[in-house]
Amino acid sequence: MGFYFKKSINLGICRINFSKSGISVSFGVKGLRFSLGPKRSQVTAGKGGLYYSKSVNNKKLKSAVKSKAKTLKAKINKK
Repeated sequence: MGFYFKKSINLGICRINFSKSGISVSFGVKGLRFSLGPKRSQVTAGKGGLYYSKSVNNKKLKSAVKSKAKTLKAKINKK
């Protein structure tokens, strides 16, 4: 097993991850996370050491992330 580099910045419900393969973004809360990266996109859910992960269609996830970002931006701008 080789060494690898991974760094992440946690911004509340959003996490930005930096690795050798590129930059990825994750959204979610404890137990449920949506990840959008250069190689794959996935949904991960679980608790207490038991997790389920499913790769999803990049186009569908990108549109869902964009709509969620627009909603959050609108809420921030209202304040």
